[in-house]
Amino acid sequence: MSPNNIHRILLFSLLAILILSSCLDKDRKGIKPMVSGKPGELLLVIDPYLWESAVGEFFIELCNEPFEALPVDEPKYDLIHIPSNSFNKLFKSHRNIFLTKISGQHKDPKIVVQRDLWAFPQLVVNLIGPNDTSMMTYLEENRERLLSLLEIDERNRTIYNYKKNRAKGIDEILKNNHGVSISVPAGYDIGVDSSDFVWLTHEVADMSQGVLIYYYPYTDTNTFTSEYLLSRRDEFTRKYIPGPTEKSYMKTESSYPVIFKEMVKNGKYMVELRGLWRLEKAFMGGPFISHTVLDEKNNRIVTVEGFVYAPRLDKRNYVRELEAILQTFGVVD
Repeated sequence: MSPNNIHRILLFSLLAILILSSCLDKDRKGIKPMVSGKPGELLLVIDPYLWESAVGEFFIELCNEPFEALPVDEPKYDLIHIPSNSFNKLFKSHRNIFLTKISGQHKDPKIVVQRDLWAFPQLVVNLIGPNDTSMMTYLEENRERLLSLLEIDERNRTIYNYKKNRAKGIDEILKNNHGVSISVPAGYDIGVDSSDFVWLTHEVADMSQGVLIYYYPYTDTNTFTSEYLLSRRDEFTRKYIPGPTEKSYMKTESSYPVIFKEMVKNGKYMVELRGLWRLEKAFMGGPFISHTVLDEKNNRIVTVEGFVYAPRLDKRNYVRELEAILQTFGVVD
């Protein structure tokens, strides 16, 4: 076979691979562009008369609701609003879109959810009603549902990206050495790896994120209380997370209330804690979030935690990134 023929075969093979990859990608996303906009943004399409009414005020209050357990209040979402006649191709690729549609042709108010309508991965929520009054009542009744839709889609986008871009080797170490699975994104390194504690670190110029995994025997039915879990947390952080000065270490900030939530994840009972941490004998601190589960097979309590240190930056989106990592966490059966 001549060199020219070999060259042609290799070229055609490469083109075939590229075409196949493109087709597979289109099967997943269609021919839609990736979403635009920043994490935590909501684009509200609403006509001026509605924006000036109680409906507009509802969305302002909805987005300005404080994000939980931050040292300084930050809104849950950043609201952008435009009138219907400005909603063109430029805006249709936004990650989160709420469309308000008031018309007498609609009998009852309702919410119609669409995904990946103009971009990928996109959330489009149609808020439909016959008049302003019924729409306002319906919005108030569905306040938590709207927040939940935004929260889940924002988190799932991050999980999707993390699963595509994992830190090489960390998954296997955690699975083989500690019996846990978690999607750790690229950029994280192992800072500490002991018999009962792992500290994964992500360090950039103005910000530090950490993921902690620690576990201990299950011996007490009163384990799943805020007081007990925080006391165990402080034991581990005092031992494994020193500060920059002598005798300084991480501990829970006791002057700020810790938010305790009971949940069910993948059919298993779980406790979530949100609060603030600080360094004893040093001037550093920030928010943390943890998930704790019972590993019945190994009769142990397992906690995964994310924390942020970003003294000059807003912290909401960094906490959301950690929420996404924690959401992928599970014990290996």
